[in-house]
Amino acid sequence: MKLPPRSILLPLLLCPAVAIAAPAQDPHGDAHAAHSAHAAHAVHAPAVVAPDHVRYEPDAPLMEGMRRMSAVVEALEHARHGHLGAAEVELLAAEVHDAAAFMFAHCELPPEPDVALHGLLARLMAGAQALEADPADLSPAEQMRAAVEDYRRLFEDPAFPG
Repeated sequence: MKLPPRSILLPLLLCPAVAIAAPAQDPHGDAHAAHSAHAAHAVHAPAVVAPDHVRYEPDAPLMEGMRRMSAVVEALEHARHGHLGAAEVELLAAEVHDAAAFMFAHCELPPEPDVALHGLLARLMAGAQALEADPADLSPAEQMRAAVEDYRRLFEDPAFPG
């Protein structure tokens, strides 16, 4: 499956992120109408997880892709300590996009966990885009770390690092 350029892909991901951040509603109704007003907030907002949430069962491609995302987030910690240069940060950002493309091509999840995953990926890819735009500004790494933590809260993946 050929993916559109990154500049087009991220806005397409924002709509599911709005659906997961918004109160329960028809994902094809008001959530789409609210997209413009809430899209920027939804990308940065943590996942809303109900206290009685039963974690979703990930498939093998999701687990592999999220391990790759986690490795990037851990490597970005080295950058925050001055151990990586701009070129390495840009390579890490590219790995986020590659891992996301892998998951889009191979994950097969039921609708509810798929929407949750898209919200996580939107946040990770927004962070990667920000790092590509300014590799010296590592503040997006925190939002990316939060998205990886939300994966742990949303999906049952006992072998996930951390």
